[in-house]
Amino acid sequence: MEKQRIPKKSYAFIDGSFDPRSKIYGYGGFLVDQRGKKHYIQGAGNDPNLAKMRNIAGEVIGARSIIDLAIRLHMNKLTLFHDYEGIAAWPLGLWKSKRPLTKDYTRFVRRAIRNGLQLYFHQVKGHSGIAGNEEADQLAKLAIELVKGK
Repeated sequence: MEKQRIPKKSYAFIDGSFDPRSKIYGYGGFLVDQRGKKHYIQGAGNDPNLAKMRNIAGEVIGARSIIDLAIRLHMNKLTLFHDYEGIAAWPLGLWKSKRPLTKDYTRFVRRAIRNGLQLYFHQVKGHSGIAGNEEADQLAKLAIELVKGK
């Protein structure tokens, strides 16, 4: 297994998941702030329009949630680890945002950057044993199970 260097400063991992039977998408992740404190995010939903996007809905909502958390914590620099390419490709203009969710995400990220957040995207290979990505994946799956259990 390839060892990847994780920055000692602030960083975050996010991931999304989807349950095809229940049509529930979820997200999970965590952010480690400048002081080394770990903050968790997690959520799920079943909006039919977003469920069509399957796990991508969770990936995008998770990325937005973690960036929003960084802003609320008054952070000025964040490295965001993700396994879905679109998390970086839409706001960086490499992919065209076509759906309302991805358009809104792109506007949100670009505004955060214009307002001073130094945001670095780092794509990692999913399900490859990278501890932070595996933890985010489990949080996303658990979010779905929590919603299904209600």
